[in-house]
Amino acid sequence: GPLFSLLFLFPLSHPLPPPTREISLFKPRLRLHRGRVTRRLVTRFRKGPSVGPKPTYDDSSFLNRTFMGLFRAKMVSETGGVDSEREGYEGIIDLTLNRLANNKERYANARAIQNGSQRILRSLFPKWLLPAFRAMFARPAPVLSGRMIAFVTALSCEWLMGPCEVNNLNLTQSDSPSQNLPSEGLGVHIKRCRYLEESGCISVCINCCKIPTQRFFGEDMGVPTTITPNYDDFSCQFDFTKKPMSEDKDPAFNVECYEMCPTKRRHGLDNTCDGSRTDSDNVP
Repeated sequence: GPLFSLLFLFPLSHPLPPPTREISLFKPRLRLHRGRVTRRLVTRFRKGPSVGPKPTYDDSSFLNRTFMGLFRAKMVSETGGVDSEREGYEGIIDLTLNRLANNKERYANARAIQNGSQRILRSLFPKWLLPAFRAMFARPAPVLSGRMIAFVTALSCEWLMGPCEVNNLNLTQSDSPSQNLPSEGLGVHIKRCRYLEESGCISVCINCCKIPTQRFFGEDMGVPTTITPNYDDFSCQFDFTKKPMSEDKDPAFNVECYEMCPTKRRHGLDNTCDGSRTDSDNVP
């Protein structure tokens, strides 16, 4: 059916990475780029959450290896064609930190990193599929579209984000003035985001995930999306009914990075990572 066409679009174009062990943080070679500040500067360290030992993730399943291999191939293509020497999920984090978030020659600032990340998401689908989805599903059936995307996101992204589940939204009257908007199955809850925990960097969360993913679902698929990370426990909530708040009102912004941030640990300075501060100017 149309739902599963999102999952199996074309053959994998990159060798599948073998299963890998649980990884620990490693240090990037370069520093994160500064963007123009949109709100009050914050430069102190932020303590990471006390969430106990890291989970052990199983990357050996066919589905997880398939999605990881496809995503990795598109990351390599976008970031200049040079793959990481690291295997499995460790390679995904290496590419994120050293080819995307810290590649000054290719991505001059935060906005450029966001645009590159959005291009990676677009490249996962045939060019015809996204406009077709907007025309056939998003415009005439926004609720169905939101539920489809929630289902596919939870199914296909567990390897990237860790355990996640489709959930119901707790909508208020301000969210749905007509009180006719359903909330069932229009959210995805990530219990403990693997990507944020392994990257150890709030700037990566904002520029490589939150902003580009919101734009991808909203602009390219036609489904308004708000992503709300919880920096205190690594959880995250996707809402497929709301347009994102402006950056000056979104509490996810103006947040200092973690003490465990690899860039901060490498340089030993408060000002080597922008946390969730970002540009306000678009970069082509």
